Amino acid sequence: RDIRSLVPDISYLDPQEGIRFRGKTIPETFAALPKADGSKYPTVESFWYFLLTGDVPTQAQVDEVVAEWKTRQEVPQYVFDAIRALPRESHPMVMLSVGILALQKDSKFAGFYNSGKFNKMTAWESVYEDASDIVARIPIIAAFIYNLKFRGDKQIAIDPKLDMGANFAHMIGQSEEYKDVARMYFILHSDHESGNVSAHTTHLVHSALSDPYYAYSAGLNGLAGPLHGLANQEVLDWTMKFQEKYCKGVEPTKELVTKALWDTLNAG
Repeated sequence: RDIRSLVPDISYLDPQEGIRFRGKTIPETFAALPKADGSKYPTVESFWYFLLTGDVPTQAQVDEVVAEWKTRQEVPQYVFDAIRALPRESHPMVMLSVGILALQKDSKFAGFYNSGKFNKMTAWESVYEDASDIVARIPIIAAFIYNLKFRGDKQIAIDPKLDMGANFAHMIGQSEEYKDVARMYFILHSDHESGNVSAHTTHLVHSALSDPYYAYSAGLNGLAGPLHGLANQEVLDWTMKFQEKYCKGVEPTKELVTKALWDTLNAG
């Protein structure tokens, strides 16, 4: 602990002030980026531009990313069929990993590698294409899985007018306010130093020249562990149990919350 073994360029996780994206704190990042229409929050598309380039985009540049992702977000039917073929009680992360792997046959990197014209100096271009396709399609697949698991398979089509975060909220049947929650959540979970299990795994798998679909699916499998992404689920579970145990008709005072936290810690 406390030994720097990685010097990241895109983001840095400071132990005191949290994540810095391209040198900016979270509040500075949210203040700097162009906002979604009618919102105080930036779009995921504007943040993507910022992460990749280090530059705060103009609204015109954001609009370009939004338009580009619209052309990339169409998910083939066989991906949904593959997910639907899994047992319904499968964990959502299993379904997401399978969905990403099912897209692999469309990998531009794999196509370039197998073309007989492979060149390591330009291979990053097809990696970028695959990564862009994956990022644009993930919310579509994730919304499908959410609806399949938790909304009786009631699927909602993409709204072509909406940005990524707003569309995800729309596709899972959430309120207008949740569009900003989705934008914020996607941005906050985007990149933190690249040394965590899932990011490290994608780097490791791709170092074998496995294409980004293989690498990203492997990263998701690492993310599914309880010491990584599954911790989110466990925190929500803990919060719900906390409400059930301590807050039935009782004001959640500082003393009550403190006691509850110590009960958790003392229980190991």
